[in-house]
Amino acid sequence: MIANWHIRQNQKIAPTTINKTMNKRIAILLLSLATLSAVSCKKWVDPAPTTDPRLNNPYCNDPEAVNYNWGFPGKPDNSLCFFPSDIFNGTYSFVDSVYQASTGFFILTQTQTINVVKRSQNKLEVFGLCGTGSLFITAHSNFIATIDTTVGDTTIFNRGQLLCRTQDTASGTISYSRIDSLLHISITVVSDTGITTHTGKAKKI
Repeated sequence: MIANWHIRQNQKIAPTTINKTMNKRIAILLLSLATLSAVSCKKWVDPAPTTDPRLNNPYCNDPEAVNYNWGFPGKPDNSLCFFPSDIFNGTYSFVDSVYQASTGFFILTQTQTINVVKRSQNKLEVFGLCGTGSLFITAHSNFIATIDTTVGDTTIFNRGQLLCRTQDTASGTISYSRIDSLLHISITVVSDTGITTHTGKAKKI
């Protein structure tokens, strides 16, 4: 029996057995490749859509407004709009320092109560600078208002608006500061007695 066992061990493996083994391995490999291919070729499914939360944010959509397009993108809501004249509208205590324009010589300081009245989205009228008279100003979206020119023409050097007397012509600006929330006023008055500048700040009261 032992001799026969050694003989069988020394015998060569038949080619048919090798072929069967190779075929089995190839079949297993092909099956694995087919499985991987089926998984990798799975049909793409689009993910669920998402909504940008900013699209629900209301914003002013009026190009004439100071806050035009602030908060865009979102939903237009013009009830949020505010306009240049809204910035200046109100009653103020104005500390006015007067100087001689040519020399810078200080003349006086006076405190006045002024009323800035809204007339339209960008037009205002200022009362209190001179008796019962008023100044018309135009406000802009950059937080600056300019005194309207109502007298003079291109041939006159000093153009502006009459103030106090027919001999007084005023020009200048009123700006709103987002730093101190005050009006910064600078007015030049040309009169028959000389040129003076009025500068100072006005606090809402």
